Amino acid sequence: MEEYIKLKDLAGHLHLKKGDNVYVTSDVKQLLYNCMQKGDDTDLNILIDGIIDIIGKDATLVFPTFNWSFCKGEAYDHYKTPCKTGSLGKLALKRGDFARTKHPIYSFAVWGKDKEAMCAMDNKSSFGPDSPFAFMVDHGYRNLFIDKDTQHSFVFVHYAEESSGLVPYRYLKDFTADYTDATGKTRQATYSMNVRNLGMDVENTILPLEDEFIEKGIEEKFFVSGIEYKIIELKQSHPIIVNDVINNRSRRVCSYIGQDDDPEVLGNSMYKLADRLFPICRSITGAGVRETFDILKEYIPDLKLYEVPTGTKVFDWTVPREWKIEEAYIEDETGKRIIDFKDNNLHVLGYSVPVDEWMTFDELEPHIYTLKDQPDLMPYVTSYYKERWGFSMSQVMKDGLDRNVKYHAVIKSSLFDGSLTYGELIIPGVLEKEVFLSTYICHPSMANNECSGPSVMAHLISYIKGDRNRRYTYRIVFVPETIGAITYLSKNLDHMKKKVVAGFNLTCVGDDRTYSIVHSRYGNTLADKVLTDVLKDHCPDYDDYSYLKRGSDERQYQAPGVDLPLVCFCRSKYHVYPEYHTSGDNMSIVSPEGFYGAFSVMRKCIDKIEAMNEYMIRASDSPDSLASTDSPDSRRYKVTCLCEPQLGKRGLVPTMSSKETYQETLAMKDVLAYADGTNDVEELAQIIEQPIEVVRKVVDQLLAADLLEEV
Repeated sequence: MEEYIKLKDLAGHLHLKKGDNVYVTSDVKQLLYNCMQKGDDTDLNILIDGIIDIIGKDATLVFPTFNWSFCKGEAYDHYKTPCKTGSLGKLALKRGDFARTKHPIYSFAVWGKDKEAMCAMDNKSSFGPDSPFAFMVDHGYRNLFIDKDTQHSFVFVHYAEESSGLVPYRYLKDFTADYTDATGKTRQATYSMNVRNLGMDVENTILPLEDEFIEKGIEEKFFVSGIEYKIIELKQSHPIIVNDVINNRSRRVCSYIGQDDDPEVLGNSMYKLADRLFPICRSITGAGVRETFDILKEYIPDLKLYEVPTGTKVFDWTVPREWKIEEAYIEDETGKRIIDFKDNNLHVLGYSVPVDEWMTFDELEPHIYTLKDQPDLMPYVTSYYKERWGFSMSQVMKDGLDRNVKYHAVIKSSLFDGSLTYGELIIPGVLEKEVFLSTYICHPSMANNECSGPSVMAHLISYIKGDRNRRYTYRIVFVPETIGAITYLSKNLDHMKKKVVAGFNLTCVGDDRTYSIVHSRYGNTLADKVLTDVLKDHCPDYDDYSYLKRGSDERQYQAPGVDLPLVCFCRSKYHVYPEYHTSGDNMSIVSPEGFYGAFSVMRKCIDKIEAMNEYMIRASDSPDSLASTDSPDSRRYKVTCLCEPQLGKRGLVPTMSSKETYQETLAMKDVLAYADGTNDVEELAQIIEQPIEVVRKVVDQLLAADLLEEV
């Protein structure tokens, strides 16, 4: 039977020597139990003094005195906030020869040579380069474990994670509360901690390579009186843990969704996120957008949100009022609800003003929108910039209504001055040159059209962050379609024109029918080449669309004068797949396999750009040919505003949007898209594939509206 070592002699058996700087992690319950069983002394000051006697006055002894109440907004007091990490730390705080460091979450009780230096640190981040953890690495501290396993107690791993560069599964989070310092002064203070990204299903294993440590002489393990002790050399273990964190080679430090290229895991994760976003009633402004961002920030905690007030001028547009809807329905004379917003948020015309009226069928009918060519589906319709109200239903349902009774139409909504919300994330690289990624968050419950882009983008961000060798900076935005993209460009265009080398707009990326590219205006940017090359390899029978078939935010990013080198990436393209902008666009038409396929294509695009050996700059968007005559048809025209002009306020297009109104204004929008000062009327007609008479008429209308000028 192993000999019992008394408490007064224990320090001499802990493999410590004179001059050792020691950081102690402990659980002393078994130690105290053994002392009581043997009738030994139980005053742990004896152990502390014994260690001090061995290491000597030219060394340092440190105990953790952590407390996480500051993270909950509770006040911190340097002297009164208790230690939550063991009896030795609590005891050290009561002694006059120890002092406490400043951080309100990860503080230490320190004795000896380095006491003054460590207690002078005022590191904001718990595990930052100016923290006691960094100091202990630099000064060769030894981490002594008393009856503690490393899986649950090797906190030093979190310092290694942060010092390796922010890992994809953690992010720096600020906490603010009242802080009373060692002098008794109280102030409101902010400190941070590298916390887990819960949206990535992080599982901390923290089994930090002990076999390798022991093999390399970095760790020793021994027993005294039946209790396990370990000593790990922090300076030598640090680069090994950092290397493991960066490459995630062992999976012993941490595991999380997205670390492996597992189609099933990633596909299911993206589908799950889209399914959470699907029920939310979104519009271009308001609570639905913010609720969507609340969910996305679980996956992208460092996503920055911006609010742009109602009435703000953004190029030719104005940020609209916020829309809020609480309830909407149509009921008959018996009180039976024919349709209810609670059943499907597509039942209501987007941005409807309030109504509460009984009316005949003939009075109600102009406010009912259906799809005659898809009688079993209801359309998604909106009226953002003209006040009206309305309902959406299937043609089959409308045909079944009794035309001889009255109906009660109720929409409880409001329009008020508020703000437009968008999100931005900048992931810095070695180079200032940027890759731009955009998707939108503004439609109600449509799975492929609305929920797929943000879901794929959130997981793509994790992939980008995980690439420690990335060279490019990534500018990523989540915006309300059209008005959000215009708003973002109004604030960032000058910078983006100088820095962006390639851009991709992601939309409709959740189904598994096909893959699609919508090219830039002239099809000659780096993004055109990269996505085309990837799709040729990934899916040779992909669908290839010219810019004439555009319809999403590429309209803004590629507008004359904006000219960002950007393409649009889809699975089945908007306006093409039959369920687009209808109630048929539900979670049944998207799939984990569809999501993973889109993710895989974008990942390959990023890898391809990162692998290029030199900067690629976009070719000129201007065609080489210039007409030499001065006939009316040879005159060139240039649009007078940046991004698409707002045609509705000029009476040039319908003020209500649906899938059927899109084609009505296509010729006018196409002329504006290519009126960049290089094309005459004949060239415009050839490019947009319209008769020259149509183009002449459109040019005259736009000149009269001061939206074009001759160059």
